[in-house]
Amino acid sequence: MVLGRVGRRVASRRVIGMGSCVATVLVLAGCGASDVLQSLGTPSPALNITPKSEAPARDVAPGEAKAARARLGEAATLAAARTNPRDVEAALAAAGILRRQGDRAGALALLDASAAVVPNDARLLRDRGLLALELGAVPRARDHLRKAIANGSRDWQTHSALGTALAAGGDQKGAQRQFAEALRQMPDNPVVLNNLALSMMLEGRRGEAEQMLRRASAGQEKVGDARVAQNLALVSKISERDGKAASRPAETAPQPKQSAAPPVPAKDLKKDAAAPATLKTARVD
Repeated sequence: MVLGRVGRRVASRRVIGMGSCVATVLVLAGCGASDVLQSLGTPSPALNITPKSEAPARDVAPGEAKAARARLGEAATLAAARTNPRDVEAALAAAGILRRQGDRAGALALLDASAAVVPNDARLLRDRGLLALELGAVPRARDHLRKAIANGSRDWQTHSALGTALAAGGDQKGAQRQFAEALRQMPDNPVVLNNLALSMMLEGRRGEAEQMLRRASAGQEKVGDARVAQNLALVSKISERDGKAASRPAETAPQPKQSAAPPVPAKDLKKDAAAPATLKTARVD
């Protein structure tokens, strides 16, 4: 019995000692001692993180691949144009990229750098003129476009742009010659007809301008431009107003009020009738 009691006491001490160790471990776990838990192999919800499986491979859509190639192509084109100004093809393509991105000034500067090395290239002159016109630099646009035509750039866009620049500078006759050449190459083009109509308007030829705008409006089936409709409405309104003004009868000038006068004797009337008539001017007080 004694030995049994002694054995039980020893066993209870061991249990108490183990309990203390477990309590210590739990306290450490509460303090964030995850290394202790890991070393003891104790599971913990905070550390039970399931590793993410990698996303399954997917097919790249043709549109995505094309966009990626275009981005790489644009970067390479811009780099080539900036590195080698003599590469006119790269300069023109890079300017087109910058223009589509909204950086017209940057596009023009890039072409200017190339033109400093290749000054008489008709394509560079043409695109520089078009960009200058879009930026509102009319004299510069006029100069570049004239040189472009002199160096062989005679497409309808060049003539139309030069016509616009000349019209903006007040040379309506020269502008209309350029528009006529553009229309010879591209009959009934609504953009050219619209600009030609505006040039005619600036000369006071409203009837012809209205006819041109009606032709432009009729040719806008797929590439409609709201400006043509607005210009046509404006010219029509002006013509209608002028027509009404022309048909209105002229207003008679108000007659001056006659002051009351005593009746003239009959003998005096006969005397006045025999005398020659005289013109009387009104006096302004």
